[in-house]
Amino acid sequence: MGTYMKSAAAGLALLLASAPAFAANSDVTLKVGSYGGIFTKIEREFVGNLFTERTGIKVEYIDASPETHLAKLIAAKGREAPYDLVILDDDVQSQAITAGVLAKPDPSVVTNLKYVYPAVRNKEGYGPAVILESIGIAYNAEKFKEHGIPAPTSWADLWNPKLRGHVSVPSIDNIMGRVFIVEAARLAGAKGPKLDAAIDKIASLKAESYYISSTALTAKLESGDVWVAPWINGRAWGMALRGQPIKYVIPKEGGYAAVGTLDITAGSAHKKEAEEYLNFQLDPLPQIAIAEELAYGPSNSLLASVLKAYPTLAEKFPAGPEDLAHLNHVDWETFWPQYQHILQLWNQKLLSQ
Repeated sequence: MGTYMKSAAAGLALLLASAPAFAANSDVTLKVGSYGGIFTKIEREFVGNLFTERTGIKVEYIDASPETHLAKLIAAKGREAPYDLVILDDDVQSQAITAGVLAKPDPSVVTNLKYVYPAVRNKEGYGPAVILESIGIAYNAEKFKEHGIPAPTSWADLWNPKLRGHVSVPSIDNIMGRVFIVEAARLAGAKGPKLDAAIDKIASLKAESYYISSTALTAKLESGDVWVAPWINGRAWGMALRGQPIKYVIPKEGGYAAVGTLDITAGSAHKKEAEEYLNFQLDPLPQIAIAEELAYGPSNSLLASVLKAYPTLAEKFPAGPEDLAHLNHVDWETFWPQYQHILQLWNQKLLSQ
């Protein structure tokens, strides 16, 4: 963190740690399905550990992809869930709601819900966004300069012939790939919600690769094999902050909102404690710590005015209502009924290239 932000966060941490406990049962261990890696490290440091100090409730993190978490919840349906809470991408949350494996939090317990931006509150009352991300374009500024390619300003710039063989496309297996399918359909002139046209449009890119994970894309960007890709803001900024020549841009047509939600599971035996954890996750300290450490924006609207005083931090993520308004939001309820058909086209036309 920056010096001032570190001092402020440390002070808040001490205050929270010394606050009186508000849950009497210290024998409970909450199981939280998390993203893994650096995200879980920061989540444990600024949420789990402080929550335990404040309440006596222990927290165990179980790492996997959102899709894997959902599969485990569905497999355990009707029995005690493998998690009390689970962090999901908003597209996977949509599936989890349909599957009936999530529970709605009580706003009288999760009092911080009222501070969450309306645009990222679940309209049915399920778990809110706890982190805000954007999907835009990450590119190697040195490679672009070396080959005389203008910096991208539009999604259409990915089809620049000079980039052929150096674009990596996110796989349909992750939220970035599913978002890019929606954008490719728009670029292909699709009318209405049908997405078929996206596949031929993506095929015409002649992509260098279809990356499954951000770890895989990071390696491709570091090697110089890939010069540009649709990517999530936090990962791109992470490379830039490590000294890599990576820049991140929101295209003029708008990037796409991608949010991480925190939900209580329908099979949790500790719903009250889970609600207290969710409420703590939405407190200003965990929110600003994750923003500073991971470049993921806070969903607590009280921090919007604070972030205006730190423009070099706020530029890295959606930092307020104005930023959210400039991002496109995918209608996942329209997307998922087409998924199996689009997946078949993806496998036939892209993976067989």
